[in-house]
Amino acid sequence: MSDLLRNEHGDLRSTGYYQTAKIQCHIWPSSAFAAQSLYLRNGLTVERNGACFFQHNHNPDLAVEMVLAGTVVYEDDGVARRVGAGELYLVHHNAETKLRTDEQRYYRKLVLCITGNLLDPLVESLKLTGMRHLKPENPAEFESRIRALLNLLDRKERGTEPLVAGGVYDLLFRLSEAFHAERRAYPESLLRALDFMNSSFQNAVRLEEIAQNAGVSQPTLVRLFRRHFQQHPLEYLIGLRLEFARSMLTATDLPLKEISWRSGYSSPYYFSTAFRKKYGAAPREYRKSAKSSEKT
Repeated sequence: MSDLLRNEHGDLRSTGYYQTAKIQCHIWPSSAFAAQSLYLRNGLTVERNGACFFQHNHNPDLAVEMVLAGTVVYEDDGVARRVGAGELYLVHHNAETKLRTDEQRYYRKLVLCITGNLLDPLVESLKLTGMRHLKPENPAEFESRIRALLNLLDRKERGTEPLVAGGVYDLLFRLSEAFHAERRAYPESLLRALDFMNSSFQNAVRLEEIAQNAGVSQPTLVRLFRRHFQQHPLEYLIGLRLEFARSMLTATDLPLKEISWRSGYSSPYYFSTAFRKKYGAAPREYRKSAKSSEKT
């Protein structure tokens, strides 16, 4: 089955396929929302079984998505992120985010689609621009806030439109607090290293370059990664490359040589060896297995 959703202008908004899905829409087309500069276009409760791929085309809203069970793999700007139960992901306004199921082929999530002429300046003022994956310390708080907003949409009680707008603002404010608290848990030098690696993993990156961009010595950089991620910086870099490659294998039909190159490997042989070591199958075998799973 395919998803073909269009925005209010009739433009293709998203495309994709899935095997089975249960989707509950929470919509309140109240005319009173026109007076609100920040409001909910709609909400969704989604459960998908089987292979799924989905791509937003210039997403018209800010989608706040909370995974309740299973895993969703989101991809933005060539970086794939696995979002598990209790975690959130922001699909930003005008984004072309891709998402899919992982090898378990199941997820359940809540979605809020936020819009309004105050949205973009508010996202910027709260410093949420570029923030995507959040692992909150208290997932129950965010689930409760999202469900409360979905409940307001379902009740459709006139006069509560300002409560919806206020609840949306409070949610964005708490997301901003949580995102920045999470980043404050890491030293600034480590954050600089992570930002550099996330934007440069497709290139030939040396430990010396990472340390220079982080503003620390190489031994200090290694100690930081050992302390916070229990792995060497170059092991972390390999993980970024292979996760990106895995996403490309399942979501595209690109030749393996090109995927190898796009993932930062100059040698398809070394790429195949590293991929097999991490995922237990060669890239070609992994792709074949994933494609056959989509058909069953």
